[in-house]
Amino acid sequence: MKKTLIILVLISISHLYVGYYETRWAEDNKIVLFIKKEPTFQVKFENIFASDSDDRPLTDLIMEEIAIIRTYCKYRLGIETWLQTQEELEACKVR
Repeated sequence: MKKTLIILVLISISHLYVGYYETRWAEDNKIVLFIKKEPTFQVKFENIFASDSDDRPLTDLIMEEIAIIRTYCKYRLGIETWLQTQEELEACKVR
């Protein structure tokens, strides 16, 4: 019983601190695990930079994409930003 409880606690903690995203390369798709900079219940994230498509400037992104990037940037990289400039968008790309 104690082992089961300990396992459940560890799973709960890892759920708060571990996230992942899927790459969308033409030939080599992968799941990338990462440790979140802040705890959140969201586990699956979207990294629009992890694909074969060309990077678009900030002015070409719709509000929904900006929200996705902001969430990814906050929890993956620890950068909270409103994405008002192209430089802020560039900072959210994986280094």
